[in-house]
Amino acid sequence: MKHHLHLLLIAASSLAFASAAQAQTPAADDTAVEVVEEKPDAAAEMEFLKAQVEALQAQVEALSARTAKAEPTWKGAPQWASDGFSFKLRGRFMYDTAFIDSPFDVKPNKNLGFNSRIRRLRLGVEGKLPGDFGYKAEMDFANSTVAFGDVILTYEPKGKPWSVTMGNHETMDGLEQISSSRFLSFIERNQANDAFINTRRLGISFGLVDSSNTMRFNAGAFTAHSVDASLDSDGYILAARAVYSPQMLGGQLHLGANYQYRKFQSNDGANPSVATNSPSTNQTARYRARPFLQTTGERFVDTGNFAAKGDQIFGAELAGIFGPLHVAGELMYTKVDAYGAGDFEPGLDAFTGTSIVFPNGDPSFISYYGEVGYFITGETRGYKNGLWDRTKVLNPFDKGGWGALQINLRYDYLDLDSSKLKNGFSYTNATGVVAASNSLSRGGKQTGYQLGLTWIPQDYVRFLVQYVRTEVKGGPSAALAKPTSTKAIDQRTYGFDSVAVRAQFDF
Repeated sequence: MKHHLHLLLIAASSLAFASAAQAQTPAADDTAVEVVEEKPDAAAEMEFLKAQVEALQAQVEALSARTAKAEPTWKGAPQWASDGFSFKLRGRFMYDTAFIDSPFDVKPNKNLGFNSRIRRLRLGVEGKLPGDFGYKAEMDFANSTVAFGDVILTYEPKGKPWSVTMGNHETMDGLEQISSSRFLSFIERNQANDAFINTRRLGISFGLVDSSNTMRFNAGAFTAHSVDASLDSDGYILAARAVYSPQMLGGQLHLGANYQYRKFQSNDGANPSVATNSPSTNQTARYRARPFLQTTGERFVDTGNFAAKGDQIFGAELAGIFGPLHVAGELMYTKVDAYGAGDFEPGLDAFTGTSIVFPNGDPSFISYYGEVGYFITGETRGYKNGLWDRTKVLNPFDKGGWGALQINLRYDYLDLDSSKLKNGFSYTNATGVVAASNSLSRGGKQTGYQLGLTWIPQDYVRFLVQYVRTEVKGGPSAALAKPTSTKAIDQRTYGFDSVAVRAQFDF
């Protein structure tokens, strides 16, 4: 278009000069003629051409503006923005391969040994809407079924310290659980999140942040279920989280606390107005954890199902980033509100199944971890808005560098042992009999010693290699793992090794 404008200007100038020259050229027979002055007409013609050029230029500028809006920018994926709207594709792919040694003398079942799994296969969209609204929707197809990540509508008014999030999102679970799986130090999150069933729920939450972006507070109310067909009439979760993240001691500090009050869905039969004594739901709890990898369905620590009304989870978070070095740790303490001997009425509080275990009091469980990581290549671990974020690679592989290389160490401990759960009683639906229920195999303690190596060739691609030494005390598999031991089942200890690799990319 610029070349065309230049040609048009040249043509207009040539026309003007030609008109002037023609007005001053004598006749061919050298006869003197009167030259007629045509300057006013030439000036008018120039004004007309000038107006035409300006109109064309305005059209070109408008066309260029529309073309710029139609062309996407790139931030791992194409994104468009225009008139208060924005739209971006997003997704992630995580492929895990692992070998988990069997602690049993018998042949390993299909859950142990060598396995591969597509851990996450997500596709989604995110963007902004006029009026300070935002949206995100993400679906996961990893297990040949459709699950959901964040499915939310947000409102973040400009210049205001508060925000609102509505839809399927995390319930203030803690630093590592709320942070994206794209930015974790290890292949799986710490085992407290698996054991205590921390995940996304449907609900609404409010956020506050100070002007320096160092103090933030979030609180929300959620249903007891995620995106599914559930119609949970009285189960709910109340949750809150506070974070203080100053720049201190030559680095970035993170101090956080989180809390959840979870009310389980009650038995239909507990309501005298309900005609049936065979409810389809149970007010029960079960806490268990895999051995630090999800290429197995085996749980070596497991409380089994027991009657409970709800629980409370108290969490503490601590982290620091000092150049290429980072340290982090979290603690979670869970207090269960269990059914007691006088809390149920046989016949009305009917539980699905033949029998249900009632603890002798309210069990409590604890889990904590600590880790340290170091970027050999000099990068700094990403952190933003109270959460782990993307690490910026200093020398990307596609630019001739070697990418970022990080080494990580972690100690992870989970205690699901409780004498109140082991020495409870049971109620049998068929007979209505209440009897003692002593089971030393319930619960157990699991400790993980983890060594990981993370290679980030460029910002959106990661490879993780991980070694895990798992130590277990008690639990449902102790008798099988140590069949000749003379110790009580909950005192028997055993261990095994695992090696895993993950390949991932996101956009």
